Amino acid sequence: MSPVRPSAVTLTLTPHQAGEVALQLLTVHLTVPDRLIEPQDLEGLTLPAGIDTTRGVMITGRAPIWLYAHLVHELHPTAWVGCYDPRLGGGVVVATHSRQARLPVASRHY
Repeated sequence: MSPVRPSAVTLTLTPHQAGEVALQLLTVHLTVPDRLIEPQDLEGLTLPAGIDTTRGVMITGRAPIWLYAHLVHELHPTAWVGCYDPRLGGGVVVATHSRQARLPVASRHY
């Protein structure tokens, strides 16, 4: 087992306006040179301060599927959660507690 690398993953939060929808972009940055992370790299990983739970969050950035699954789980209290897919040129809403977004919705607006 490799030692924990506290800086292997960083998360940044930025406000974003997609048409009439105000949302937040959560960008994943893999900071190790080979961009290969291990599950223990999640230890100590926290969401950025200032997440507005009344708005949706779109996750973006190159990362393994298990990291996306972890982030969707952690973002459960938000209005909705989506994942950006560059192949679609937009985001897919994967969880929602709001009428702001329907499930599943693929949209080029996000």
